Amino acid sequence: MVDFSFRDPLDLHVLAELREASGTTDIDDSAQTESTAFPILTIAPVSGLALYDVEVHLDLAKATTGFAAVETTVTVQFGIERKVDGTNWRREAYVEAALSGTNAASRMAKINVGSIGAVEQARIVALFSADVTADMEIPYRVLYRSLAAPTITAVAAG
Repeated sequence: MVDFSFRDPLDLHVLAELREASGTTDIDDSAQTESTAFPILTIAPVSGLALYDVEVHLDLAKATTGFAAVETTVTVQFGIERKVDGTNWRREAYVEAALSGTNAASRMAKINVGSIGAVEQARIVALFSADVTADMEIPYRVLYRSLAAPTITAVAAG
């Protein structure tokens, strides 16, 4: 049975409200490899407060420094990894078929993360088909429902 005992009647209103956070994550050409999924964004709930209905939107067409501007033939796939046991990252299936930079010219990626448990973390990873040719920036927006804002850690430019 689901426990609907909230600390405050306003908690129901807060959970019903969709919240968002945004920023930019970076892909560092010197750090990325084509053989390993590369973490680009980590989402951690406040201890004891799960996140619900989490979606991550990635803008692949940022002018000048975005994926579509930097790459043409290199493809990317995005996935979700979770610390299911609290220690080790475990990847789910990739979200979408590989997308080339040329085909990403007017695209975004929508990644449905779902719920993130109160003691869990999730992160978005990118797998490239080859070494990227230059550093790139990918704007993101994270949508979620929770009683407290999560800690969102993007990869900083190197």
